[in-house]
Amino acid sequence: MKDEIIEFTEAVIDKLNDLDDIIDKSLEPIKDYTDTFGDLIAPIKTFTNIFSLSKKMAFKSFIKNYSKCLTTDYVLDEKEKLKLESYFKKRENVHWVSDIIDSAIQAKSLKSSAILGLVAGRIIKEKTSLNDIDIILVNSLKEMTDIDIENFVELYSQVEIHYSGGTSSLKTIYDFEIRTKEFYDLNNWNGKTKIERSSLDLTVEKLKRTGALSYGEGGMDSYGNAKGAFMISLATKELMNLIRKINSKSSY
Repeated sequence: MKDEIIEFTEAVIDKLNDLDDIIDKSLEPIKDYTDTFGDLIAPIKTFTNIFSLSKKMAFKSFIKNYSKCLTTDYVLDEKEKLKLESYFKKRENVHWVSDIIDSAIQAKSLKSSAILGLVAGRIIKEKTSLNDIDIILVNSLKEMTDIDIENFVELYSQVEIHYSGGTSSLKTIYDFEIRTKEFYDLNNWNGKTKIERSSLDLTVEKLKRTGALSYGEGGMDSYGNAKGAFMISLATKELMNLIRKINSKSSY
């Protein structure tokens, strides 16, 4: 599998300018474009031959952002190939990258698939090993719907407004418990959109399960894992950074 990942990476970098057209054609079940685009279609078809239409759309969203990440300050020359081969000698690294691709395909939102493309591209560039924050990000993005992403962005914005004084000082509230209830006081919701509390609470509880949001220990003076109670963590901040990056590109 490590050879397929390296071949796949090299192909999408080499054909970046034609990627949209190539992907669309490689996903068509009737026509065979192997003679024209064989160097890219072969590795793509390895991943796409059993996909449903929705999974093909998710894979396209993933691959576009994976390739864009790898064409910024990155060159896959022979020296870099040797580094990747060394990186993939560890079976856990092969499994890790493969799991990110699988999570992107199974994701409930095309935006999540796109973000996972950025995550996979960064891991290939930096050759990072498995770590807790990346695991949280991948698991959370796989489970988030478009509604969850919109709710999370609004939630994070409210936290910035009410508790941190802006993104630069958000780190000051990592140990501070927050409740969604507080956003629904009469004069306490800032912004044009006020989402339904029941919807926001569903997103909060989901992200607490995946680890993208944390919560207190409970007991005296602590809300603990009560419904709608949460805490910001480093994983929360990184998830927001990734969503903002995709939103600014509108590429999914």
